Amino acid sequence: MIKVAIIGAGFMGQMHANVYNLLPNAKLVAVVDSDVNRAKVLVKNEDVKVYQSMEDLLANTEVDLIDICTPTYLHHDYVIKAAKAGKHIMCEKPMALNVEEADSMIAAAKEAKVKFMVGHCIRFWPEYQVLKAYADEKKFGEVKNVWLSRLSQTPTWSWNNWLLDEKKSAGALLDLHIHDTDYILYLLGKPSFVFSRGVKSDIGWSHVFTQYGYNDMAVMTEGGWDLPATFPFNMSYRVVFEEGTLDFDSNRTPTLLAYKDGEEPYAPELPKPDVGNVDLGGNVSDLGGYYNELSYYIDCLEKDKYPEIVTPETARDSVALIFAEMRSLESGKVVFI
Repeated sequence: MIKVAIIGAGFMGQMHANVYNLLPNAKLVAVVDSDVNRAKVLVKNEDVKVYQSMEDLLANTEVDLIDICTPTYLHHDYVIKAAKAGKHIMCEKPMALNVEEADSMIAAAKEAKVKFMVGHCIRFWPEYQVLKAYADEKKFGEVKNVWLSRLSQTPTWSWNNWLLDEKKSAGALLDLHIHDTDYILYLLGKPSFVFSRGVKSDIGWSHVFTQYGYNDMAVMTEGGWDLPATFPFNMSYRVVFEEGTLDFDSNRTPTLLAYKDGEEPYAPELPKPDVGNVDLGGNVSDLGGYYNELSYYIDCLEKDKYPEIVTPETARDSVALIFAEMRSLESGKVVFI
């Protein structure tokens, strides 16, 4: 049984707490947040302790895993503290505010010999798991072109409005768009170049279109959080293979359809766990991707294995690629990787 403490009782902290309460091989034992009343919202039984600081947690409760669900600008310091305490670490995405911070986090985890994973949940999202399987198994032949999109209303709901402070979140690219940038790396490996165009406002880059350089493929992403408050959150992709197409739209039922010449369109079976009825809130309607992610990581810890689907190095590479896109946006030029 892996004993878990969550740092940060916001939306993602609540999401992760929901999952740990469902996992048979994990036990939530503590929640840390500067706002004790907010931390108490995550507590479902009296065995879970609440603390205002990580130092109080480490002094009073034995834990195996520290799950960091704080705003991005706090990730680095908490990861370093957790590593020095000899605790395994789950850290929400994005890994860090810059590559230098990411590198020092990797070094600290290696020195402490702890297992460190970053929460790039889209690698575990059922519809994206199906896409990865179709590509790896060449079920429709080789990938020919890829389009991914992630769109949101402006995020005005964060604690102290930190998401809209570019110094604390690095804007829509690092917080929202990185999901698809990371998935491109997972699906196709590193591109040879990026070319980005976008819209910048007083809160930083708020919408981006990026082309990625791969031989014999057209690969494009779109990400933005400058949509009106009435616009429903949407994530989607369309991937054309040699012999068929996968088309995903999170606001459609069924969300994923497969098309192949000579056959009727069909909805592929999705690897969704049975998680019951959980009130999620926020901009997602399914706990499955988070469950798949945390279940995988907890299994790795129980088996004394380092995670392979997401490694600290791949999470670092995603941050690096986002900043390559930012350099392209600022210069208006192609940036070679």
